[in-house]
Amino acid sequence: MRLVMKDPIQRRIPHDLTQVIINEHWQITYWTLTLQTTQERLTRAIREVGSNTELIRTWLREHPPLITPKPMT
Repeated sequence: MRLVMKDPIQRRIPHDLTQVIINEHWQITYWTLTLQTTQERLTRAIREVGSNTELIRTWLREHPPLITPKPMT
């Protein structure tokens, strides 16, 4: 009999993809990867426009991350 190990890394997907809920670590990971942003920007977007996924996508597009200049050496 061969034992099959369950893959320890399973990507969870929220039940409701119309709302960005980040109460648990796996939810933060899911949404930051999906929306290609940082937790800080995601949190700010939620604070400013609410949890609606489309509103957050729009906010992230309209507020690109700041590019900090590299120090001169």
